[in-house]
Amino acid sequence: MKHDLLHGFRLGKMERGLDIHGVEVRQHGEVIAAHHWREQYRECVFSVSKSFTSMALGFALEEGLFSLDDKIIGLFPEKLPAHPDEKLGALTLRHSMMMANGHAECPIFKARKENPTCEDWLADILSQPLAYEPGSHFLYSNISGYFVSAAIQKKTGQTLRDYLIPRLFEPLHIFNPQWESCPKGINLGASGLYLKTEELSRFGQLLLDRGQYEGRQVVPAAYIDLASARLIDNDNGSTSDPEAISGYGFQFWRNTIPNSYRADGLYGQYIVVLPDCDAVVTVTSHVEKNQHDILRLIWDEILPELEQQK
Repeated sequence: MKHDLLHGFRLGKMERGLDIHGVEVRQHGEVIAAHHWREQYRECVFSVSKSFTSMALGFALEEGLFSLDDKIIGLFPEKLPAHPDEKLGALTLRHSMMMANGHAECPIFKARKENPTCEDWLADILSQPLAYEPGSHFLYSNISGYFVSAAIQKKTGQTLRDYLIPRLFEPLHIFNPQWESCPKGINLGASGLYLKTEELSRFGQLLLDRGQYEGRQVVPAAYIDLASARLIDNDNGSTSDPEAISGYGFQFWRNTIPNSYRADGLYGQYIVVLPDCDAVVTVTSHVEKNQHDILRLIWDEILPELEQQK
């Protein structure tokens, strides 16, 4: 009988009360195990969207559309208020992608509470005061992905989705993906992308192979290395969960497992990249509390199996 790699994972899912929809495990370039607790269909992957947006920045850098040291105020001068916060002038794309924008609260989260009918998100974001010098303080925020999406649309005339279709989605055989937009028609960037578990898994394979897929260099390897590195300390005192404070890159989280990282979305959407095992574990879920327990289940039940097959 063939060994059931996911046996312990399935049992652990039930014992821990985790509403996991699907899991797919890749190793050495092949899908070696998968299980779906319901029919696959495209659903919102929440902040895993950020990691796709990060790839868009990688393409834009390669094409010379931007540099990481471009100032945000230089990208959107027409959206600045009459008297912007002085600290805003120092904010760069690099700072923003590391979640070090300088705000005390994500301006998009704040707007949803205080100004839910806001039409011009960029103008609203750029009018918000900064509590910290850009680059000095990690705060989880949705404006980073939105900045990249808006900047690409302004530079190219294409939405983020349309920009990524020939560059990323089509090489991964992901056709006609849908991405939510703001009132101005700008894809959210930070969230709102709809994909299946298996489509996320293919993206994970591309990450594991440093931008290659089916023998083609899709994303520059150097950008994958940079984006997935530990670029900033994300322990800002807001949580003690070790999986949330192990470091952050350009829209990727570092894990407690050495030399590994992940794309991470609300309610437990994960693409976990494990280079030391030449493996990727992808999970889609709806876990409203303690979603990092899914990661701990992966470490307990799947990682030992992968380590045996290194």
